[in-house]
Amino acid sequence: MNWRSALTAYDAHLAEDGRIVRKGKTLGVVITERKNRLRFESVAGSLLASGPVEPRTVERFVESFWFWTKENA
Repeated sequence: MNWRSALTAYDAHLAEDGRIVRKGKTLGVVITERKNRLRFESVAGSLLASGPVEPRTVERFVESFWFWTKENA
């Protein structure tokens, strides 16, 4: 599983502009991959979190930032 598909467990996906979309609502966080790191940034450009390029990084971010739980768990 790659990091992009990790969002599907939370009923979310990435929009074309890199923003996270969950249940039809586009959120103000952009995920970018830069220098072998994932960067979670606000749409204003502030760095919220970063980590290695792996699914667990995405899972940790959404579970700690929004307290999401996996939908299909």
